[in-house]
Amino acid sequence: MNEQYDLPEDLDALDERLRRVALETVQTDARKWFSGEPRQPRDPNPWICFLGTGGSPRCMLTQSARTGGFMINLPGFALHTDPGPGAILQANRFNLDPTALDAVFVSHAHTDHYTEANTMIEAMCRMMSQRRGYVLAPGEIFEHNYISPFHQGQGTTTGPYRGGPASTLSLRNNQPVALGEVTLTPHTAYHGGENYGYVLEYQGLKIGYTSDTNYVRAYRDTDGQIQEVSSANRFGELHNVAQIVEVREDLKEIYSQVDILVANVTLLNMWGHRHLTGYGLIDLLTGSKVRQCYITHLDSAYFTNPGLANDLATLITRRSGVNCKVPVEGDKYEL
Repeated sequence: MNEQYDLPEDLDALDERLRRVALETVQTDARKWFSGEPRQPRDPNPWICFLGTGGSPRCMLTQSARTGGFMINLPGFALHTDPGPGAILQANRFNLDPTALDAVFVSHAHTDHYTEANTMIEAMCRMMSQRRGYVLAPGEIFEHNYISPFHQGQGTTTGPYRGGPASTLSLRNNQPVALGEVTLTPHTAYHGGENYGYVLEYQGLKIGYTSDTNYVRAYRDTDGQIQEVSSANRFGELHNVAQIVEVREDLKEIYSQVDILVANVTLLNMWGHRHLTGYGLIDLLTGSKVRQCYITHLDSAYFTNPGLANDLATLITRRSGVNCKVPVEGDKYEL
């Protein structure tokens, strides 16, 4: 038996070693995770980092681009938005410390947006040992337990896993939420179900996030005909667009006034009844105050065709006059 499992002759010594390693592990966990401090010193610099730039079910399932959402870091405040599949893997890959998070935001109950919210909450709460941080989401996320009751802070024990978020906040359209020196104002997104983007304000800086949303409602085609954008159209297609004639004016007013915009764009001209298209983003950005737009949540077609994602950003930049970029996953962009 010793030969089969390559065990040492002295099983008492092995027994002692296993017990010693177990004790050291528990002590290390207590010191590093249950201490009330983040694993790494907080970064005082303001930045945004994308743990994924992919969206749509096909991209989520193939991981042709990752779907981990993005982190915003400000002095004394860190937020993870829409932690979908791969969020914790990407955070560790890019040496981002999720124990330094102060808030987790979930826009809506689609798997590429909420799947790893529980995991990031557990990190934010230091392996659920601390009562800290905010979880912000539509009410249905909490009501239907897309985020588990345990990770909502309910039913925690008196043992080592006694923690959880200090506050779970059900989002309301246009109702600002004060998060220390940061204010986050949710805004309705038109995608089906309860869904919110936001504007985050910090010391005069405004960062907008569109979430997944319809934007263009009607356009004039190259034959001069007015076409409504709806699910009755083939794949919500915007076909032969000559001019955008009707949009969600509330979204245009809100997101055209921010400094930095994170725009979820699935494709240039498809799924327009549910998503912000490239054509819609051109309209939103033209004449806006936006100085930098990060395009994310792209369909896998833009990644399986090398360079096409950046070509899309170039097209939108040149037609809107606003600098647009598909971010490199893991890179930190100064705010």
